[in-house]
Amino acid sequence: MSKKISVIAVLLVSSVTWAGGIGQMQDFTAALGNCVNLVHGSQWATSDNFLTVLNNQCAGAQCFTFATQEQIGFFSQVGCADGMCALIGVEQSIVGLGVQGQTILDGVGPKTQGQNLGLLASQGVAKADGGGSGTANQVMSISQDQMGMNTLGPAHESSVVFGVQTASIQGAPGATGAAGGSIGVTTNQAQLVN
Repeated sequence: MSKKISVIAVLLVSSVTWAGGIGQMQDFTAALGNCVNLVHGSQWATSDNFLTVLNNQCAGAQCFTFATQEQIGFFSQVGCADGMCALIGVEQSIVGLGVQGQTILDGVGPKTQGQNLGLLASQGVAKADGGGSGTANQVMSISQDQMGMNTLGPAHESSVVFGVQTASIQGAPGATGAAGGSIGVTTNQAQLVN
């Protein structure tokens, strides 16, 4: 038995109010994968994906100019396997991303913000002939936040990245093994207030 599920989400939100102020942009990309493989006799398998992405924006303009942005993500994959005459496998992978932008002029000039997030995850778990088990869990979370305002008032940025991975394997009859892991994170921010 082999089960494979993939989820891809791509969102882009943009907001522009012009006559002197506010320009926003948001972007998000998420790609999940998931796989459970069992090949010999008496088996069990399961595979799960969960995905939540929320983009949010607000604007305003003229003298009190205002702007706000938000991005939230949440990804989870489960995995699993059992066995008996084994050869198990379980692979998972998550990507993620982010990107925001902002420009708030009007009422005493510039404010510029930016953000990037990133996330890269991976997993593994294997076994060989006979016996069995498996398991792999992933939970990820991405968040971004921006604000704005003007008449020379605040600007704000925020980023959060959270991850969790576990991998597991069990053994017996002719045990072999493997497990896995790997997470990579990138986050950037920039701001200009005059």
